Amino acid sequence: MMHNEDDIARLIAKAGRRPAPGAHMHESVRLAVEQAWIAQVSARRTRRTLWLSAAAAVTAVAVGLGWFGVRDAGTGSPAQVATFVASRGSAHLNPAIDRGLIVAGSHLLAGTRVHTGRSGFVLVTVASVALTIGPDTALRLDRPGHVLLERGRIYADSGVAGAPPRSLVVDTPYGQVTHLGTQFQVFVRPTAMVVSVRSGVVLVKESNGRSQRVERGQGVDVSRGGAVSRIAVSPYGTGWKWVNSLMPDFPIDGRPLSDFLVWYTRETGIKLVLSDPQTAAAIRNTRLSGSIAGLTPAQALAAVMATTRFEYDMTIPGELRIGIRIPADRGT
Repeated sequence: MMHNEDDIARLIAKAGRRPAPGAHMHESVRLAVEQAWIAQVSARRTRRTLWLSAAAAVTAVAVGLGWFGVRDAGTGSPAQVATFVASRGSAHLNPAIDRGLIVAGSHLLAGTRVHTGRSGFVLVTVASVALTIGPDTALRLDRPGHVLLERGRIYADSGVAGAPPRSLVVDTPYGQVTHLGTQFQVFVRPTAMVVSVRSGVVLVKESNGRSQRVERGQGVDVSRGGAVSRIAVSPYGTGWKWVNSLMPDFPIDGRPLSDFLVWYTRETGIKLVLSDPQTAAAIRNTRLSGSIAGLTPAQALAAVMATTRFEYDMTIPGELRIGIRIPADRGT
């Protein structure tokens, strides 16, 4: 039986709001959408479904399905400057690819603006650098390798292998920050810009043209009046925890425990200390199974280590100490 659009609209209005799906249905829908996207995204460019993977978000709560309203990027053919990975909370992209919906893996064009609310996060890749956009942030994807951070905070990570130096430049009202192979964050406040380097080096060019290198454990505070002060930066702690709210997925199934520990220490800035060479060899030979999707790094560490014969200790700030667990029946 055929129905016109008015009939369908009346049926939808009469049905009202439906109950939110449960976690199991939520995950089933996500997986189905992911598979459909992989097979058909090249042929379906005008209507797009966005799946926000809990594995991509790596948070304690599944992100679920989310939607972005987008509009045309304007006349001409803007360059593709970034790739959308995932989001969480209140976030808007405008303009983006075309009218419709976007999916993980979609290319974002020059001129795309990203706005996040108080609980919003967006993860994109720009010039091979993973870029996490934090809450209350306004950012524009200007051109290949260049972003404009108008307010708020971002975190850049070039990955273990590293991205080419100078492949990412962050422009701000207070100056310019150039990636030289590192992990760093930039925080633009109404009265100042703060740059903090977790590892590697960045080049900070102030609005007066003066440049300075900022290395691991260092930071700079650039005020609206032009005053610049150097600050000490810890590679771990509360100043970096927001970064773990949305991060790339790390698959562990079939990989050695050593790979997971390298990932954990990189994502948290904590130093790995092994009790002896035998422990190091045993860690390399221990294979993992399962998934840490939906877990924070701290939760992932607890879950993974519980399945192994190793014990860990974090009583010393900034250190993760690991040794082989001694069976209780062996006594003291």
